[in-house]
Amino acid sequence: MATVKKSEEVADSCTRELETLMREITRAYHDLRATGTGAAPLSDRGSGSWGLLQVLATEGPMTMSGLARQRSVSRQYIQKIAATPIREKWITLEPNPADRRAPLMTITDEGQRRMRAHRREIQKGLRGVSRHFVATDLAKATATVSLMRAMLEKMTLAGEADAETVRPRRKRGRHSRKK
Repeated sequence: MATVKKSEEVADSCTRELETLMREITRAYHDLRATGTGAAPLSDRGSGSWGLLQVLATEGPMTMSGLARQRSVSRQYIQKIAATPIREKWITLEPNPADRRAPLMTITDEGQRRMRAHRREIQKGLRGVSRHFVATDLAKATATVSLMRAMLEKMTLAGEADAETVRPRRKRGRHSRKK
């Protein structure tokens, strides 16, 4: 009985720490934007355009509905976010051979350039504080957030209410060590 209580206390402690971590990540992002250097929004839709360009650059062309499912938001929300990048010609809508009613969003060369410029601005904003950290500590924090995100994504896809049935798969990155 004491073991069960102890493991519940550990789980509660980890839950609080994860909640704090997510809150701090969000606040840090907003604070970076507030400095005026770094993460200024690409458009009047805020960081949505940045996220859209990031996804298309890393995962390739996709439909608005597909992205909406991936992000657990409505297709209409993705349409609103995509309006500025389409107007600015950062992304194009290409015919979809699988479904002619659902065009594929594709990042353009101009969108790639805009994204790289935005990334340089973010890095410029972060450069001033980066000297206060140790790279291995940051890699561990990144791995923690990535693992949490992957587990939440699996829970969403599986329709699970909690992670008890979801088994995390740890990625081996360039900073991870074999055990």
